[in-house]
Amino acid sequence: MNEEETMSNKLSTLILVLIIVSMLLGMTFGASSQEKKIVLGTSIITYEHPFYIDVVNGMKKAAEKAGVEMLLDDPKAKLDAQVKALETYITRGVDAIVLFGVDPEGVVPVVEEAVAKGIPVITADMELKTDKVVTFIGSDNYQIGTEVGKWTKDYIEKEMDGKAKIGVLWWAVSVAQQQRTQGFLDQVTQLPGVEIVAQQNVEEGLRENAMTVAENIMTANKDIDILFGGNQTCTMGAVSAVEAAGANVKVVGVDIDTEMVQAIKDGKLFATVAQQPIVLGSTAIETALKKLNGEEIPKRITIPVLLVTQENLEQATKELEILEY
Repeated sequence: MNEEETMSNKLSTLILVLIIVSMLLGMTFGASSQEKKIVLGTSIITYEHPFYIDVVNGMKKAAEKAGVEMLLDDPKAKLDAQVKALETYITRGVDAIVLFGVDPEGVVPVVEEAVAKGIPVITADMELKTDKVVTFIGSDNYQIGTEVGKWTKDYIEKEMDGKAKIGVLWWAVSVAQQQRTQGFLDQVTQLPGVEIVAQQNVEEGLRENAMTVAENIMTANKDIDILFGGNQTCTMGAVSAVEAAGANVKVVGVDIDTEMVQAIKDGKLFATVAQQPIVLGSTAIETALKKLNGEEIPKRITIPVLLVTQENLEQATKELEILEY
């Protein structure tokens, strides 16, 4: 074999090796690209609230449908726990964060840190005091309070001769409940015969705490007529307290689940404004994915609500997706 043939064979071998290496590299990169999955970091307020159980069900459903990985954090209504979880998401480099904030101000620094590092943040249910997030998704909370307040005002006028003593239970740190309560009070206080005898905070918004608060309000105000709860746990805590005391006190509130449906049927809960937590959860995930896909997102996305009483209960349960758990 002469020198030219030897060189030609070596060149052919080299070219063949390069082709094989290129193919292997292409397969490797192709496999990694196929394996790379979008990862969404989510954090709710607490899994102890039925509302957030439904929210999580909605988020999971949307994430599974889209084929993305969803990380879930339950800080149990503790700010420091939620901040730590968000810091972990930032370190991990998740693609986006979906946040149901525990505190409207306390989570802002870590949220803005995430945004500064290129991680879009979608907020839901709790509005944060920052303009750095992609959007806020939730119901119009003032309107929620207004709806149940109008119903209560009409009831007082028609059934109670325009006079009533009312106690309010709310989780005071929640911006959503602040807005709902204001909407409710703006309606019922239009009647000169209405007196707000108590407006008390329910620590962490927990049901057992709400029951204790309701009991204390009724003990201090023997002639109280109505209790208003700012969410499911406050409302049903009040229902439980009234039932335990055998008191003739009417309860109105916010949210819906199977237990509240039964309470309305039994005449223990007179009116509530139902949010759609499953829709809220799925919309939050879908919105995060739209943002990652480069779509324009409005700064506010409103989820519709529905006033529910015995009069429209059957129709309402058909319209709303209410899970049993």
